[in-house]
Amino acid sequence: MFIQRQFLLACALAFGTALFALAGGPGQEKGARQPSPTAPAPVKLEPCEVAGAREGVKEKVRCGTYEVFENRARKSGRKIALKIVVFPATGQDRAADPFFYIPGGPGSSATEDAPYIAQEFARIRERRDLVFLDQRGTGGSNPLNCVLFNPSSLQSYLGVYFPLEDVRKCREQLEPKADLKLYTTPIAMDDLDEVRAALGYERINIFGGSYGTRAAQVYLKRHPKHVRALVLHGVSPTGQFMPRDFPQHTERALNGVLDECAADEPCRAAFPNLRAETKAVLERLLRGAVEVAVKHPRTGVVARVELSRDLAGEAIRYMLYQSGAASRIPLFLHLAAQGDFTPLAEAAIFYRQQIVATGSNGMYLSVTCAEDLPRINPGEGERNAAHTFLGDYRLRQQRAACALWPRGEIPADYAEPTRADVPALIFTGQWDPVTPPVYGDMTAKHLTNSLHLVVPHGGHGFNGLDGLACIQNLIIDFINRGATKGLDTSCVSRIRRKGFLLKLAEPKKSP
Repeated sequence: MFIQRQFLLACALAFGTALFALAGGPGQEKGARQPSPTAPAPVKLEPCEVAGAREGVKEKVRCGTYEVFENRARKSGRKIALKIVVFPATGQDRAADPFFYIPGGPGSSATEDAPYIAQEFARIRERRDLVFLDQRGTGGSNPLNCVLFNPSSLQSYLGVYFPLEDVRKCREQLEPKADLKLYTTPIAMDDLDEVRAALGYERINIFGGSYGTRAAQVYLKRHPKHVRALVLHGVSPTGQFMPRDFPQHTERALNGVLDECAADEPCRAAFPNLRAETKAVLERLLRGAVEVAVKHPRTGVVARVELSRDLAGEAIRYMLYQSGAASRIPLFLHLAAQGDFTPLAEAAIFYRQQIVATGSNGMYLSVTCAEDLPRINPGEGERNAAHTFLGDYRLRQQRAACALWPRGEIPADYAEPTRADVPALIFTGQWDPVTPPVYGDMTAKHLTNSLHLVVPHGGHGFNGLDGLACIQNLIIDFINRGATKGLDTSCVSRIRRKGFLLKLAEPKKSP
């Protein structure tokens, strides 16, 4: 399903955000900016082909670029060409309001995800254009890409989250082509609104996932008149200052999964002492790193690496992001308690390679170093991390990286809740370690025409659950209606975990 791939591509950089609000009168909040009265030049889209969701298949769509000033306030100087891909509506009964997709990260490319989103939402596309805009700093829109690890060294992936020397080099490489203070979410959402107008759309529907939910809320806050309906998956309010709360949210999710194992007869029988084993694994890692033999995921060559408490905790956290991966946690902890840390170490390497090392990390830093880290009170994150499996490494290391990165300005009311009566459908996973249901509740409280649905057994994504057609059908029905009223949500309670992994697969024997 689209949400799962979106997460694996980039949103798992470990953020999660959104955009919404205004000023004075219904649907407006104090302090929000009004759209520029200047009419933008129309976008010229040309027929083009993009890679399809299936290998070897091409999609015939329309592509183009739209230039904006990097410095929107000054309206002069360098311009950025924003990449746009539009999957035109396929049916005759076409609606005027398109479906915009905002991915996670921050740092993901919307246009790279486009074929998969289009495949999942083919029924929405029957009536509506599907629009994919690479946010400034990502994909084909002046990407702020950084190289943070050494691909030839597996140990490189088991070190600091943001290696400081690599952060310095990345800044030096990017500054000639970008003012790194000008890649924040509010600026990007003003870009999006300008593109909306240039494409000729008056109102739009938005799907935001993870960080995309924050971006969507910011857009709603700044341009409320142009939003018809909103779908938020894995909600991050603008007042959630990441990574401050990662440790306790991860601890809550981990305990939830361990409780589910204890309630599942096969899992309980396979791992009867799981709580004690989890404690033993943490205690062992607190004494120091363990040496582990792992296979290189590409070459198959065995190498010896050191797995620290930080990276073991990170691996568990990322496994909790997806329900299917979380179903392996009891087995991996059981094996580690027996002295076999290989599965956990290989998971840590996989997530560093496939998540942390992907996407536009420079854009990630430009966003989080302006919007999140400065608002975390000294000592607050460390207190949150006390006595947790994850610990406080992420806050310490990200704070050090932000000390080296230019800090942009954001509006004074940025962290205030988004208040609007726009129809909004909100999904959170029961055991989401980064955007738990409490954030869905907080967001729904201020979106007065919203419906918040908690997906049983769900993580940040829902891969590995049975009954996911329910979620897709609800989104399609909601967009068609433009309202939460009348949605049949009974199928959500029937979503189930497929089970837990109880043993590793036997290696294939040579013929």
